[in-house]
Order: sequence, then structure tokens, then C-alpha cells
Amino acid sequence: MAERLREGESALERVRRIVRREATKALERVDVDDPPRDAAIHDARKRLKRARAALRLLREPLGARRFRRENEALRDAARPLSEIRDAKILVEAFDALLGGAARRDRRGLQRIRDALIAHQLRVRGRVLRQKAPLKPVVSALRSVRRRADEWPLGGGDWSALGPGVRRVYRSGRRVFTTARQRPRDENLHELRKQAKYLWQQLEILAPIAPTMIKKVADRAHQLSDALGDDHDLGVLRERLHHAPARVPRTANAAVSRMIEVKRRERQAKALALGARVYDEAPRRFEKRLHDCWRAWRA
Repeated sequence: MAERLREGESALERVRRIVRREATKALERVDVDDPPRDAAIHDARKRLKRARAALRLLREPLGARRFRRENEALRDAARPLSEIRDAKILVEAFDALLGGAARRDRRGLQRIRDALIAHQLRVRGRVLRQKAPLKPVVSALRSVRRRADEWPLGGGDWSALGPGVRRVYRSGRRVFTTARQRPRDENLHELRKQAKYLWQQLEILAPIAPTMIKKVADRAHQLSDALGDDHDLGVLRERLHHAPARVPRTANAAVSRMIEVKRRERQAKALALGARVYDEAPRRFEKRLHDCWRAWRA
């Protein structure tokens, strides 16, 4: 279960500890003598995303300059891990796509899968073959963890946290409007990030209004997952453009058509979910949470 607010404890201090804890857990997964396994890399990436979502709750008390520094440090720490993950997910996306399909051209499909596995191994080898390949990641996470103890958060609790929630909700709502009008890959990817930030922030805030928050958080989670599937298929489609010559064109074309059909389905589902997640004005959304906060504190 994700870390959450607790009664009788400063909310700002709790969120600080959440950021620090997620950075520490990510550090434990990558600060190893041998190259980390795929499962460890996946877990570290999830930890860093939670840390960045929690950090956005503290944007007001941290100030723009300090927030930008810490957010960029966490973002940059995740980049090498994301490259390895994207190469790995190609095989998983391919297997999921073909799971229920009639495999008439087994040889051609197997050649595509073999090419994806070879690409995954090349990327992992390139990133991890050098000595201490994740040293910059480790260094960045240690620095964030150390600086977190010195953040001047002050007091105020909701007056400090509320603007962070409102900003994330407003950003997601704005991106949703853009993605609905122009469902391009970059717009859908940004919507996915904003939906995930919202979901993870709401998980932290869940104790103040469990029933109301769970409904919105579940929808934001589903939206993020649908857009995540779409993103993975988009990355797979792009990779097929660079398939080696040994991959039959007919098999490549057949898989590409399947990708387009599945992406239309995922995007339609995502936009329907987005309309439900972002159906309030940001200030109205924050006010509802603020009312719940006051009742919870009372």
C-alpha cells in the first residue's frame, strides 16, 4: 500500500518523508554491485514516479526554484532506467497484442519477436556494460534524500498542499482538452503523466475522504493504465519501422494493423475516462478536498 497521510501528524512533514522514503527505496534497488535485474529497475522507476507526485504536493512551500531542482534531479535519475524499461516492454506489448490472435504466419511473427528481444538485450548491454553505469542515478538520489531533510516547509498544511493538488488537476484538465482535440502521441503521453501524478497524489490524501477520493483515484489510475498501454503500442509500432531485413514485410504489416486497431480502442477508452476524471473546475475540485480536510482535522 502506498504511504498516506496520518492523523495527528503534520501533513507537510509526512509528505516530506514520503518523498525521502521513495527515493531511498529506489536507491536500494539500483545501488548494487551487479547490474540490477529488470524487476528492480521497474520498481525503482515506480518509486521515482511516486516521489515526483508527492514532491508536487510541496511545490508551494518549496518555492519554484527549489522545486524545479528536486524535480529535475528525480527526472534525470529515472532516464537511464526508462530506456531499459522501454526496450523490455516491447516484447511484453508484442506478446499481449498477439495473445488472442490466430498466428497464421508463425515464422514471421517469431522473427519479429526475436528482433525485439535482440533489441532489448542491446539496449540493456549498452546502458549497463560500463563500469558503475548507474552511478549518476545513485548520486542524484542520495543528493535528493540529503536535501529533503533541509527543505524549509514551514506550516499551514492545506494552504501549502492545496495549491499542489489544484495545479496537477488543472494541468491534467488542460492536457486532456488538448488530447481530445488532437490525440497525438505527445499529447496522450503528457496526459498519462498528469493522470498518474493525480492518482498518486490522491493515494497520499486518501485518509481525508476515503470514499470520494477512491472514486476519482480509481478513474485516474484506469486512465493512466489505458494511456500506458497505448504508449507501449506506439513505441512498438515505431520499433517495427526499424525492423531488420530478416523480418518478413507481410508479418510486419499485419502486426502494424493490429496495433492501430488496438490503439484506437485504448484511446477511446482513455478519452471517455478522462471526461469523467476532469469534469470539474480545478478550484471546485480543490475546494471539495479542502472541505474534507477540515472535517478530517476536526
